[in-house]
Amino acid sequence: MLASPDPKWVAIGERAMLAVNSEAADAKLRLSGFLVANQFLATSAALRRAFGLGHEDVLIVLTVALGNVQRMLRTPDAEGLAVSTALVEQERIIPVSRRAVARATGLPRETVRRRTNALVESGHLLEWEGGLRTARRLVLSPPIRGAIHEMLELTAGTARALLREGVIAAG
Repeated sequence: MLASPDPKWVAIGERAMLAVNSEAADAKLRLSGFLVANQFLATSAALRRAFGLGHEDVLIVLTVALGNVQRMLRTPDAEGLAVSTALVEQERIIPVSRRAVARATGLPRETVRRRTNALVESGHLLEWEGGLRTARRLVLSPPIRGAIHEMLELTAGTARALLREGVIAAG
């Protein structure tokens, strides 16, 4: 996605742009809310199945995974990491503290401590200097890859429905 001069528009590629039509969203608030909430629940279910974990554990693993690569996600991808299947170099991965996980998720610190210890024991997370990391090649595991494809289909379906209802406008 590209930056757009108008913050309500999101550029996709070089041509298409999407924006929320606030008036249509307000007029169809129940439907809009249902579509987005349904996508959230279906996405959550896909992730729980892929990881074989419960809600809190999926939230913790995703928080650690995104925290591990946060700097890479915030900068232009000159090295093509987003499309690469190569392992990310160890020095580019930022360990995430349990305190940061608790702060980001809103879960009590004791719950995070207990759950992360169990996730380390099960091999979903790794103890690292200064914090936690996800297990290597997480995104390349077949169940996770399948869940990502499922989530993309869910997102596309939600976007199509919102476009059809005029809640999202293409420009």
